[in-house]
Amino acid sequence: MSELTYINKDLVMEGTLQAKDSQVVIAGKFKGILEAKTVILESSSAFDGTLNAEHLKIEGSASGDITAEFLEITGSGKCDGKLKTNSLSVDTGAQVSGNVGRI
Repeated sequence: MSELTYINKDLVMEGTLQAKDSQVVIAGKFKGILEAKTVILESSSAFDGTLNAEHLKIEGSASGDITAEFLEITGSGKCDGKLKTNSLSVDTGAQVSGNVGRI
């Protein structure tokens, strides 16, 4: 079982978070560099920066340079920036703008 880091919806964080073998769930705001095995951006979240993950699920908003082997953007998700992935799933209602390419 992997470790879990949870960023509460009342938290605003800025900096670098490296959790390469762990799961990170963000409900609040994060600005900076994030590396993790699995990242879930909940509907209340706002991410801005550089994100590298094996699995990424965006329910909130994300902007910046985003790289994920598997990327899922739900109907409530908003994504803007440079996206790199090998597997992309975009639900109806999702908002995606920027560049999308393969890893």
